[in-house]
Amino acid sequence: MAPFTELYAKFRGMLQESWQTSEVMAHFEPTSTLDTMFRYLWLRPEAQQVLVPPPGNSRISRKGAIESEKFRNEGNRLYRERKLEQALLAYNYSILAAPHLATRDSALADSTPEQESLALAYANRSAVLYEMGQYESALADIQRSLTCGYPPPRRHRLHERQAKCLHILGRGQEAKTILAETMSMLSSLSLNEKEAATVKSSLTKLQAKCETSSDSTPATHQYEQVFYTGPAQPPPVSSPQPDVPCLSDALRIHYTPIRGRHLVASRDIQPGEVLVVEEALAAVVKLDSTLRSHCSHCLRRCPVPLPCPSCSLVVFCSEDCLHAGVDGGHGAECRVLAVLVALQLDPAAALAHRILASTTLTDLRNTLATIQHEGCGRGTRPMMQVAHDYRTLYHLEGHTTARPECQLQEAAAVACVLTHILIEQCPTFLKDQNGHPVTVTQEDIVLVGGQIMRLILGLECNVHGTKEIVVSNGEEEGNIGKNRGQEVGWSVYSALSLVNHSCVPNTLTTSLGSTKFLYSVSIIPQGAEITDSYGERYVSHRRTDRRAALQQHYFFCCSCAACQADWPLFHELPMKPSMRCPSCCQALNGFTCRICDLVCTTDAMTEAGVQLYDAPKTQVQMNKYWAEYIKASVQINNGKVSPSLMGIVVNLLMLLDKYTVHPNQAYVSAQETLMTCFDLMGSVHLVSKTTCK
Repeated sequence: MAPFTELYAKFRGMLQESWQTSEVMAHFEPTSTLDTMFRYLWLRPEAQQVLVPPPGNSRISRKGAIESEKFRNEGNRLYRERKLEQALLAYNYSILAAPHLATRDSALADSTPEQESLALAYANRSAVLYEMGQYESALADIQRSLTCGYPPPRRHRLHERQAKCLHILGRGQEAKTILAETMSMLSSLSLNEKEAATVKSSLTKLQAKCETSSDSTPATHQYEQVFYTGPAQPPPVSSPQPDVPCLSDALRIHYTPIRGRHLVASRDIQPGEVLVVEEALAAVVKLDSTLRSHCSHCLRRCPVPLPCPSCSLVVFCSEDCLHAGVDGGHGAECRVLAVLVALQLDPAAALAHRILASTTLTDLRNTLATIQHEGCGRGTRPMMQVAHDYRTLYHLEGHTTARPECQLQEAAAVACVLTHILIEQCPTFLKDQNGHPVTVTQEDIVLVGGQIMRLILGLECNVHGTKEIVVSNGEEEGNIGKNRGQEVGWSVYSALSLVNHSCVPNTLTTSLGSTKFLYSVSIIPQGAEITDSYGERYVSHRRTDRRAALQQHYFFCCSCAACQADWPLFHELPMKPSMRCPSCCQALNGFTCRICDLVCTTDAMTEAGVQLYDAPKTQVQMNKYWAEYIKASVQINNGKVSPSLMGIVVNLLMLLDKYTVHPNQAYVSAQETLMTCFDLMGSVHLVSKTTCK
C-alpha cells in the first residue's frame, strides 16, 4: 500500500543507480509538450516497473453483515445507556458496512442475516433519530428499513414509531391510517397472547392521541448542534447577470498580457456584496476518514448519511446526492477508491483523476478535437467567458514554462500511475456511447497521460480548499492569522479561477459544501481589479515569507500594495485609526494636514479641486459606529448573523475605508468580523467543548 511519494522515490533511486537522472531530466524542458514528456516517461522500463498503482486494501471498503452487526450491537448498548450521539455514529457505521442488496419483495418472510443487516441498521437508527427529535429523518429511515426487507413479524414496531413521528409533525390522518393497517395485521403475526395484548393496547392509546390535534412536545433543542451543517442555501448574488447568473452584474471579465484573464468592477462595490456564487466544476472529498463523514458529491457534512451501495468508504447527505454521486464521480471511482486512498494523492492529482474517470475515452477524444479546432488561428487569444465544461479545465493556467524540470517530471510520474488506473481498472472509461468497449492505442495512452499532466499543473494553481468552520459553544475557532476552519475536500471553479491574488484582497470566499461564494470586504471602485488571497494575507505573514510561498506555488512575485510598501503585521498596526488627508492620504494632525496645508472641518471644495470633509463630524460618527460594532461583534462571534448585524459592520467598514489611513487594526478587525458573518453562512460544524478537547 505504498503512497505515491514512495513509488516516486523508488523510481528516482533506480535512475540514480543507473546514472540516468540527468538524461531523463533533459527530456523535461519547459519548451517540450506535455504529451512528449509523458510519452518518454511512460516508455521507460523503470516507469513500467515502479510507477504502477499499489493493490490497495480492499478490506477498508468492503461490506459485510458481521461487521454491520458488530456496529449495530455497539449502537444498541450506547442507546440503552442514553448516549444518543455515540449511538447514532455506531448505527451510521452499521449502515455503511451492511451489504446493499437489491430491493426485495416486502411480502418475503424468509430472510438471512446478510439480507437483513441493512434493514435492521436503518430501523435502529430511526429509533435514535426519534429520540433526538429528528422526526423527518426517522420517517425516512423507517421507510428505507421497510423497503430493504425488515422482518415482517416485527414491523409493527416500526409502524408504531412511524405513527408517533407523523403525529408529532401534525400529520394525524396519515398516522391513523398506518395504525389501522397495523392493527389489522396483528392477528397474522406470531405473537403470544400477552405480547399481542401489549401491542394492541399501545396502538390503541396512540390511535386515541391521533384523534386530537398534535400537542406533543416539539423537537428537543438539545441535539440541534449534531445535525446542523450550515444554511440550506448560500446567500444569493447581489444582482446576477442575466446570461451568467453565478456572477454579479458588478463584474466583467478583462484581459491584459501581464494580469491575464481577470475580473474587474463594472461599478462601485460596497463591502458585504455577494459577487459570485458558483457550483464546483469538480470536487472531491479528502481521501481519508473524511470520506465517511462528508458527502462525496456536495462535500457537506453528513450527520445522517446514506451509504454507497457498493463500498463502505463513502457517504452521501441525501437521495439526490446519492444518485448524482453513484451516476457520476464516485460511481466511476468506487472500485479503485482503496487504491486512490493508498496513494495519498495531492489535491490536484485526486481532482484530475475524478475529472477524467467521470468521462470516457471517446468523449475525451471528441472534446479535445473540438477545443483544438476552436483554437486554430486564434494564437494566444484567451477564453473570455465562464464555461462550466472541460474547456475551462483545459485552459487553466499551469505555468508550465516557468516550472523546473523536477516538477514536470513528478507530474508525469503521477500521470503514469493514474493512467494505469484509468486504462486497466476503470472499465466505464473505456466504453463508447453505446456501452461497448473501445480499443486503446498507444496514442490514446499518451493523450490520457498528457491530459492528466495538464490537469494536474492547472489545478495546482487553481484548486480551492473546501473548508468547514468549526464553532465551539457559539464561538468560531480561529482569529487573525489563523486558518479559517478545517479542510474537508478540494474543488475547482470556472468564474473563481479568474480572480487574481493580492495579500490585501478586496474579496474573500467561503464554502457551503462544494458551492463557493465570493464577497467583497472593502469598497471596490469602478474599474478596480477583483482580488482574493491565494495563501496568507499581510496581517499574519511577513512579505518575504508570502512572496516565497507565492513564487514556489504560483510562479509570480506579488506587487500588491501590502508588498510594495511592506505593511506591518496585525499586532504592529495602530489600533486607533488616523483620519487621512483627502489630498495626500497621509494622517491628519488633529484635523489639519501640514503637508498640504489643508484644514478638514467642512465639506468644501478647495481652489485646487480637492474635496474636503468635515473631519470632526466624521470622527464623532466613527466613534458611534465603533461602539455599535463592538456590541454587534459580540453577537456575531457567538454565532448570530442577521442583516442588521452585518449592516453595522458594513457601515463601519465604509467609513474607515473612506476616511482613515490604511492599514490599521480597527479596519482589519471589522473585515475579520465580516468574514465571520459569511463563514457562518457556509459549512459549519458545531462542537461542544468536550468534543474539542
